[in-house]
Amino acid sequence: MVAIIPKIIIAGGGIVGNSIAYYLAKEHQVSVTLIDPIGISPAASAKAGGFLARDWRDRSPLQSLHRLGFDLHQELADSF
Repeated sequence: MVAIIPKIIIAGGGIVGNSIAYYLAKEHQVSVTLIDPIGISPAASAKAGGFLARDWRDRSPLQSLHRLGFDLHQELADSF
């Protein structure tokens, strides 16, 4: 019997679409296609300042979420 590999199409080539595609392919070995009317990452993180600091949101309700995001950036950097 031949294994069926799921094929997923993600509409939106921004940071969210790219992140979803990356982790689906990495963690679940699925075939992912990104589509976007403008292009893949045409204005990636346009609303972000591009500044990452682990303790930037300390003592705020967002501290644990912010640290998780920071750790994911480091994990991605270490994997390449």
